[in-house]
Amino acid sequence: MTMSNKFWMNACVLGTFAITTQGLKAADLYPVANDGKFGFIDKEGALKIPATFKAVHAFSEGLAAAQLDEVWGYIDSEGRWAIKAQYEGAEDFSDGLAKVSKTKGVLGMGGTTSGFIDPKGRLVIDYSFSNAGSFKNGLARVEKDKKWGFIDKSGKFVIEPQFNEAADFADGLASIKAGGEWKGKYGFINAKGDMKINPTFEASESFNEGLASFKRDGKCGYIDAKGDVVIKPQFDGAWGFSHGRACVKVGGKLGFIDKTGKMTVNPVYENAKAFNEGLASVQLDGKWGYISIDGTTMIPLTFEDAGDFHQGLAQVKTHGDLCWIGKDGQVVWSPTSKSASIGG
Repeated sequence: MTMSNKFWMNACVLGTFAITTQGLKAADLYPVANDGKFGFIDKEGALKIPATFKAVHAFSEGLAAAQLDEVWGYIDSEGRWAIKAQYEGAEDFSDGLAKVSKTKGVLGMGGTTSGFIDPKGRLVIDYSFSNAGSFKNGLARVEKDKKWGFIDKSGKFVIEPQFNEAADFADGLASIKAGGEWKGKYGFINAKGDMKINPTFEASESFNEGLASFKRDGKCGYIDAKGDVVIKPQFDGAWGFSHGRACVKVGGKLGFIDKTGKMTVNPVYENAKAFNEGLASVQLDGKWGYISIDGTTMIPLTFEDAGDFHQGLAQVKTHGDLCWIGKDGQVVWSPTSKSASIGG
């Protein structure tokens, strides 16, 4: 599973929900649901943008994607439309641009096509890609004619479409799949398109904190940016490092290791997410809570689901409701909060 910024932002195993916002600062606003509509609260739980939208994303670079009826646009931190609702799909702003999508063909039978807009709503890269990622460090991965390549902010291909799969650049390298959809292998390229780590892996993830997980002969380990094996393949699953810890799967259970491969939190959990702001959400016996880096339970495992902490708050699901809690485990906002009845 992966975490979506669309509400409910349900982070799953090791997804990261990055709220990167500007500036009541957009960074201080948190999406909430009330009676099937969505708005935003501040860190104290006060409703700042009434729950009037069909769906929302988190704020990113000062704007949040919001859905009205069946189309998407972008609102500012006051809840005003900065870019009117007009897109069939809208993703978060990253590196100054956001991917937007529209359907093609009669009744959308031709699928969707993607382009990029700036914060003024100007289409700066035309709708010409069947799929695309976000811009990172001036490059975005895009799919054209069933192959992936990378474009710059002018829309020009810097790395021609040639890969079966491609991930965003991280630490100067991007994971790619080459050699065919079924028989292809994974490796890493640099921003010029040069193959820096040959495609020899059954699977690989992006670099985080200088290491990337890979899979070979059915087992997962970690390599450095030179392609040297730092932690030998021994795990049934392995994800990215955060706060010097990475989640790994052993015998169907999840735990955490350090960068030497030492198990720092024993694999006892059914599910787990990456550390963020010093805490990681974990699941045991069907319930979620939070642990510290050394494995100490900091917030009891009582929730139906639990997301990452950001700016001191985390979204959890309890008794079927989506709520926000602080690091003390206390509820800051829930659908039964006094503010939830205001403007909803």
